[in-house]
Order: sequence, then C-alpha cells, then structure tokens
Amino acid sequence: MNREDWLADAVSELRPLFTHYGETLPLAIKVACGLPSTAKRSGAIGECWADTTSSDGSFNIFISPTLEDPVQIFETLVHELCHATAGAMNHGVNFQRVADAMHLIPVGAGSAPYKATKGNLKFMDVYGSIINSLGEYPHGALTMTTRKKQGTRMMLALCPKCGFKVRLTQHWADKGLPTCGTRMPNGIEVCNAKFILA
Repeated sequence: MNREDWLADAVSELRPLFTHYGETLPLAIKVACGLPSTAKRSGAIGECWADTTSSDGSFNIFISPTLEDPVQIFETLVHELCHATAGAMNHGVNFQRVADAMHLIPVGAGSAPYKATKGNLKFMDVYGSIINSLGEYPHGALTMTTRKKQGTRMMLALCPKCGFKVRLTQHWADKGLPTCGTRMPNGIEVCNAKFILA
C-alpha cells in the first residue's frame, strides 16, 4: 500500500459517514499526498480543488507531505472532504455546518476561524477504528525548513586600475570580461582597464 492507496481507502470509509450526517460526497474525488499550492507561504497542510478546475470534473485533494501522523492526516482529509460537499468550497456557513457534523472544531480566530480545524472530543470515538484499520500511513514527513536555498552563481570581477567591482554570471564571464569605463577620482580621465575575476 502506498500513500495514495491509504488516502483513497480513507475516502471510501468516510463516504457512508458523510451520508449518515446528511451530506453527499461527489463520486469523482482524487486524493494525493502533495504540497498545497500555498504551503510554503501559508503553512497550509491540505487543499481541495473544485471539480470546475479539473478537465475531467474531479475534485482534487492534496494532503501535505509534511504530515505523517495518521490522526492528523485523517483530520486534514475530513476537512478537505467537507469542502467537496455542496456549496462548501470556502470556509463559510455551509462548510462550518458540515465540519461540525463531521466532528471538527475550529482552531483559528478572527474572520475565518474554520480555516484550520482539528477533531473534537468525539473525533476518535467516531473515526478511531477506521484510522486503526487503515494502518500506518506509509510515508516519512517531509521537512521543508532544512531545504537549503540555492545561492546565486554570481562571480565577482574588479577593475585592476580603479578597483570598481561588478558581479556577473559565468555565462557572461565566458563571453569576455567587460572594460571598466568609470570616471577616475580626478573627474576627467575615464578608466578603460579590462575587468579581472577577483
């Protein structure tokens, strides 16, 4: 079993519960482990794309690879599936009604408290046996904070006559280093020395 199998099995297990609580999940739902589009900036751990954004009319749900705890993954999946119900793509009253029915509570504040949710006190009573039946989530959490930012590949060149410095890429250095052209301290003479790599 891979991550997507685990998530797809979880959706299958959740369908009758959504129906039990008076909501219907669309038939065409695809779920995968993948970074939500705003994850790096917003810290999002799940995302649901409406059926209107897909050429095959499917809802597409992404669960962040930064998660590995099955309970947190299940909470996130339930949250995103709530978005796939009728009229609940935003965090407004329709979403809130479904989330409440599915045993989620808001953890946010301000104008969009339901933007982040977690299971309420009954969550594990309702879903614990399903989570246990799915087994371990076959995934190791991705740590985004340890990814090194690639440095620029700029090289330092300087004028041997006046000391003026410029930075350029290897590509332009290979084409030939420029001639200085800066005005000398006396304000009259213009430096015409060829730059050298520092």
